[in-house]
Amino acid sequence: MTMFNFFSKKNPNATIVTLKIVGMHCTSCAMSIDGALEDTEGVVEATTSYAKGLTTVTFDPHKTTVDQLQSIVRDAGYETKLI
Repeated sequence: MTMFNFFSKKNPNATIVTLKIVGMHCTSCAMSIDGALEDTEGVVEATTSYAKGLTTVTFDPHKTTVDQLQSIVRDAGYETKLI
């Protein structure tokens, strides 16, 4: 959990959520998801793994919500489920 500790020191409001992503076909898909999420106000970092079918998002819950993050992933063309 080093990543969480690092972000919590920089932003005590940081929350980490992991989402299951359905519909990725390649690493470019993962990069598209990361880009879309990281362009969102309140998102500190997004890391998507095509091989695992998961994305981990560190965000400020005062600026965005899990529902908004899932909507961004859907708008990018992928289905998502909260883990």
